[in-house]
Amino acid sequence: MAILAQHVEHYLHELRPQSSPIMREMEELAEREGIPIVHWETGRFLAVCVRALDPEQVLEVGTAIGYSTLHMAEALGSGRIVTIERDATRAGQARDFFARAGVAGKIELVEADAMQAIAELPGPFDVIFLDASKDEYAEYLRLAESKAAERALLVVDNLLMSGDVALEDDSEAIWRPQSLAAARAFNNELVASDRWRGAILPVGDGVGFAARR
Repeated sequence: MAILAQHVEHYLHELRPQSSPIMREMEELAEREGIPIVHWETGRFLAVCVRALDPEQVLEVGTAIGYSTLHMAEALGSGRIVTIERDATRAGQARDFFARAGVAGKIELVEADAMQAIAELPGPFDVIFLDASKDEYAEYLRLAESKAAERALLVVDNLLMSGDVALEDDSEAIWRPQSLAAARAFNNELVASDRWRGAILPVGDGVGFAARR
């Protein structure tokens, strides 16, 4: 389900430039095997953020096959991306894509549980992108805050959850009740935070976008 009206969704889809062969291969693999990847607009949004900020270090929580990572890596200058993935199969696929796309030298892929990995990473991170277990977003952010640069940018995916977060009655929702409750709580906390100045944007499946206060 899209969070935008169908005609708007169609219009935005028609605006997309043709994907590179590697990107197209990733998109086809995700479609074929049901692998969750960010919407193209979210990937482009991340690429624009990275290009504008020219960060030294980016932290990504949730690599999957590396689709969002590649969007950022292609826009990155001399910095590097540290991306965390606990699924060994997905991590292997991501490494192969990175190598064939010529960006492997910009990326450190950490195979570990995100909770443990974030706590052990040195930082500081200029951009933090959260896209792993939705129920654990608040904990990821709690752990990452101490590693965030003074003017860090935060991007969080899937915060509108196919529009389900706006439903009064979750009985016919696509997303699990626990995930919806976690997303609603996270959205409220992010917008009201005294540590981050943020907003929830109707980009892709809903993007949280914030800067450190």
